[in-house]
Amino acid sequence: MPRRRYVLSFANGPQDRVVSMRRELNAILPGFEHREIELLPGESAGSLWLRLMRDFAPFSIAHTAALLGPDTNQSVFRAALALAPTRMLAYDSHGERYHLSWKSPVSSLLFCKGWPVDQIHLRPWRDNTLHYPEILELPGRPAEPAKKTVAILSPYLPWPLSHGGAVRIYNLLKVCSSHYNLHLLAFSESKDAAELGPLKEICCGVTLVQKPEFRRLRWASLRPAEVVEYDTPAMHEALRSVKRDLLQTEFTQVAGYGGDVLVEHDVTMDLAAQEHARLGSWSSWWSLRRWQTFERKALTKFRGVVVMSEKDRLAIGGRVIPNGVDLERYIPEPEQNGARMLFIGSFRHFPNALAFRFLLEEFWPKLKNLLPEATLDVVAGPSPDLYYPFGSIPSAEGVKLHSFVSDVRPLYNAANLVLIPTPVSAGTNIKALEAMAMERAMLSTPSGVNGLELKHGQDVWIAEGAQAFADAAARLLQDPHLRQSLARKARAVVAANFDWRAIGREQEALWESLLS
Repeated sequence: MPRRRYVLSFANGPQDRVVSMRRELNAILPGFEHREIELLPGESAGSLWLRLMRDFAPFSIAHTAALLGPDTNQSVFRAALALAPTRMLAYDSHGERYHLSWKSPVSSLLFCKGWPVDQIHLRPWRDNTLHYPEILELPGRPAEPAKKTVAILSPYLPWPLSHGGAVRIYNLLKVCSSHYNLHLLAFSESKDAAELGPLKEICCGVTLVQKPEFRRLRWASLRPAEVVEYDTPAMHEALRSVKRDLLQTEFTQVAGYGGDVLVEHDVTMDLAAQEHARLGSWSSWWSLRRWQTFERKALTKFRGVVVMSEKDRLAIGGRVIPNGVDLERYIPEPEQNGARMLFIGSFRHFPNALAFRFLLEEFWPKLKNLLPEATLDVVAGPSPDLYYPFGSIPSAEGVKLHSFVSDVRPLYNAANLVLIPTPVSAGTNIKALEAMAMERAMLSTPSGVNGLELKHGQDVWIAEGAQAFADAAARLLQDPHLRQSLARKARAVVAANFDWRAIGREQEALWESLLS
């Protein structure tokens, strides 16, 4: 009777990465019995190794697999490597795997140090992105023959409202649905049917394509990583099958699909330029050059370009249709006494992750010295551990981290001060408009309120640097009259200029000019 051969996958990191590793192992090693190994409470790496040597004889182990990265248990990784030193599969933080072996020590060491496989073996055009061919068609409300059909292409499904881009797309779809048949094409995060919520009543149809499993950008690619990530044959096929009079493409990273209108939620090469000015590295320069080449070429292929602010219009042209806020939903309540602050920013948008790191590592220790009773709520969006790019998410006393929050109004009502510490930004921040509508004072960097034409000391307080930001927060939290003055004037600005209903009419006017 043949001896059983086992594949041992070690759960030594975040659950989503463990699940992805196990799924791939099942696909590439189907002829073996798979076991998932976990470290028992109080068990050392050495004890784990002895336990597995006892349970699985070395010649019964076909392969071991474990995760690499700052958010993983490296003692468990070393135990897995010692168990099968020539049959070890390592998975890095991008999901890329490599067969470690003593026969190729330099390559194995480079991979453990974070080098991509295509650089280790000088394969610049290698691409291991996993594409999914399925196209999911979901019905909505009946189309009206007398109305024109506008298709909207988005890299995200704009429901639930988990980040600013989703808020904008959803609200403008809602406003424009009374005069147009709308068909939404979007990428989904999984094969499961997505929760459409009110989109079923707004759109006449929704087409979903599963987002590819993008691992790492080919180092010789001339296209930015985000562009490669969303380029998949299934979406090209879906676009060919949807009948429409107009196609509006949301976000620069999907501009390669073409269309009639490109909505520049951020001027992405502006973001890249700010990041290069901050870092000054060869990597940031190459990222900037990629975005400049791609975005400038993409802008020439659309009949209409929408930007969020006058600053963006002066940079690339186009028509300003700003972000807005639902003034019927965001109704302020009186502020309660306290020293409670709020920061909202999905980590899937890189500037928000940068802002959070600034808050926890630089700002928070200084503020606690000035005002020990201060607290901070952070809304980081869905799966913050997955999208935070700097390793494990830091924590601190007095800071509470929330993932996705379906209704942020109670958090605004509980806050005394809203923080917008983004170090780089393009377009305009919807979180600033929401804070203004909820009549809460804002402390921001200059880029955090970019494009909103607000004035320091009048309707917002602006500061830069950790000490200045901490001093300003302490002052505002101890001066309720100053906070109330800033908040009231900001509410007047948002009510006069940023109502979604008026902004929706501007979008309809653009569509009408192109359709005629």
